[in-house]
Amino acid sequence: MFNNIPTVLTPKEIIDKCFSKASKIELPEERNWLMQVKTQCIDKVSTVESIAVSHLKKLVKKFPSTDHLHPFYLDMLDMAFDVDAYKMSLGKVQWSYRKIVELAGKAIKNLKSKDDASKMNAVVRQFYGRFVSIIEDLSEELDLLSKCRDHMKRIPEINADIPTFLIAGMPNVGKSSLVTALSTARPRVAAFPFTTQNISIGYLMLGLQRIQIIDTPGVLDRPMLERNEMERKAISALNRIDGKIIFLFDHTGTSGYSDESQEALYNEVVKETGKFVIRVQTKIDMDTGKREELAISTMTGDGLDRLKEEMQSTIGIDA
Repeated sequence: MFNNIPTVLTPKEIIDKCFSKASKIELPEERNWLMQVKTQCIDKVSTVESIAVSHLKKLVKKFPSTDHLHPFYLDMLDMAFDVDAYKMSLGKVQWSYRKIVELAGKAIKNLKSKDDASKMNAVVRQFYGRFVSIIEDLSEELDLLSKCRDHMKRIPEINADIPTFLIAGMPNVGKSSLVTALSTARPRVAAFPFTTQNISIGYLMLGLQRIQIIDTPGVLDRPMLERNEMERKAISALNRIDGKIIFLFDHTGTSGYSDESQEALYNEVVKETGKFVIRVQTKIDMDTGKREELAISTMTGDGLDRLKEEMQSTIGIDA
């Protein structure tokens, strides 16, 4: 979704690009020297208008409208930037390119009525001055949009239109291993803007339905009191995804977390997300003492078919 957003040029880069192109305009010599000057002046104004408007228009078109963004992405954007400022920046960019079109139209109309070369050049200089002023006045807006673009490109691409399962549980309980074991292809890995860790997104078919499985390290894996403000907002964003949760318990002791701490986290996840949660015991190849109704091993594959059946039942898909 965000990979098609073009690079945001700085005001200086826009101005330099426009004037560089305009300065290279050369026309074949005509008998009527005055007509040649007029044509050249018109072409300079048209060139500056075309290059600047093309770039600014592309920004408005390619940056996603907040009216059409899924709430998950809107929250992700709002974590780092003020959404109102984002909308106002796009609005000002749109106003600016429309103003440039208006000024260029007036300048060209004015040029067509002139019959003196010095007056024609004066019209071009006046247009250039107004154009530079408009572009330079976009400095803050273009800077914000450039930062928004970098942020957006780091947001993992999640399909909000298919059934989704979020994997939760303490670190080292086997969350990423489960995503890999369930996925029909190698999971995609993407960087969350608010953590140094990567999100892992896998897919599988349950019946005729494509299912999405997401591991969110650094988010649903520790008590709320240990989370910073950004991570709390991340949980709020994840709540926007219409999905279920698979909470993993490791009773082998190899993860380094007690049963009590895992149970406490489970209760927090249930409370904070309000989502339906499936309890699953992992690593049963290392501990035969089954304590959960659903128990699996990603190493041997034991229990995975039973888990898939439960997932299928949970989202109402026929076998």
